[in-house]
Amino acid sequence: MSLFPYHVKLAAVGLRRDAWMSALMLLSLALGAGIWSVAVTEFVHFYGLAQRFSPTLHHVERLRPRDVNSSEFASLGLQEATLKARSLLSWPEYRQVQAAPPGVRQTAGIRGEVVVQRPGMAPGLWVARFTNADFFALFERPFEAGGPWDAASDAGGTGVVALGKGAAATLFPAGDAVGQTVLIDGIPYRVVGALGKHQPLNAPWQLLVNGGLQDAVFLPLGDFDRLGALPYQPLYRSAVGADRAALLASGALFVSHWVDLPTDSARAAYRRFLDGSVGPGRYVLRSLPEWRKSFPMPMSIIAFFNFIGAVVLCGGAFSLCRWLMMKGLLRQGEWGVFRAVGAPRSSLFWRVIAEAGLITLPGALVAPLIALPIIAYFNHSVRVVDIPLAPSGPSVAFSILGPSILNLVCACYPAWRLSRTAPTLNLGSF
Repeated sequence: MSLFPYHVKLAAVGLRRDAWMSALMLLSLALGAGIWSVAVTEFVHFYGLAQRFSPTLHHVERLRPRDVNSSEFASLGLQEATLKARSLLSWPEYRQVQAAPPGVRQTAGIRGEVVVQRPGMAPGLWVARFTNADFFALFERPFEAGGPWDAASDAGGTGVVALGKGAAATLFPAGDAVGQTVLIDGIPYRVVGALGKHQPLNAPWQLLVNGGLQDAVFLPLGDFDRLGALPYQPLYRSAVGADRAALLASGALFVSHWVDLPTDSARAAYRRFLDGSVGPGRYVLRSLPEWRKSFPMPMSIIAFFNFIGAVVLCGGAFSLCRWLMMKGLLRQGEWGVFRAVGAPRSSLFWRVIAEAGLITLPGALVAPLIALPIIAYFNHSVRVVDIPLAPSGPSVAFSILGPSILNLVCACYPAWRLSRTAPTLNLGSF
């Protein structure tokens, strides 16, 4: 191993002797690693490996007399309905738990469609989230500009709105959203903040795993009544009257509710509150890690994309293995001389590994860059939701480490075989 730099130097000389073939092999491995990088980026995007939320967040789940948490919907294979049934509350159920004990931070969310228009632009029908100011801090939603409204505006009527990243870019491409006015259902609202990140695909406050649109605008919860908004895609559990009041009074599910309980005493106090407001044994209080286990991400077509990416990656690794073997066999006489003058088998082994590394590592390092145009095409033409794919720390790391490790492991076989080259006994014939 102490002579490894020397072996690297000899490996570089060997690559230059077959410059065109070396360049083609490097290009082939880089393209394969780039396809793998796209698959990894989609996997991280789908399963949310790059997102982190506070483990002290707790989800309030109701147990109902006729529990729709799994049975009837799951038996029909209605995955989205099953998720909604388990993760959402009806409006009457939410009203039972909204008056939390003093000092408890909580956030509720209702999705609804609103007509959004910037003066001078055509209106559009976008998804709004009606929530409170604590939502942004509890779920660590960073702002690119401005910030959330204050707690006094939660009751509504103050005419403030926060924009999602995509909505801000669409309405105010110059990045000057804060302080501007937008019309929401014809009512002027002042923009107080623009978010700096897109919504995660499997956000606990709104799962979009089966497709859907991210929250475009964020409005105070009190404006849900002010605008007379209707819930977006509520889950109906029984027949409901035609007007809005009948919908709100029904058992239709459309409210998400989370609380932050950082200490044992806070959790005990909140459980006592739920016992009094909902009733003992009629609710489940899950921490975010427990909620993740109860709501595992389902298998999807993403697994097939990763399978294809892995097949491409393995194909490149096997091609590298055959190429190294071919080069070694062509140089067997030369290597026999090295063995005859005292070179140990390990020196030949590490020389092949070094040559594989000089091909593999540059190809793996450029894989995330090669993936960028493919990701751009995916975002433009193939997307299922309006949350664009984007490289992240974990996806870049997996993109580089995956092909690097696999290629070097596969290179061990030709390195081992070529290290067993016998010494040339008759140097004169050589």
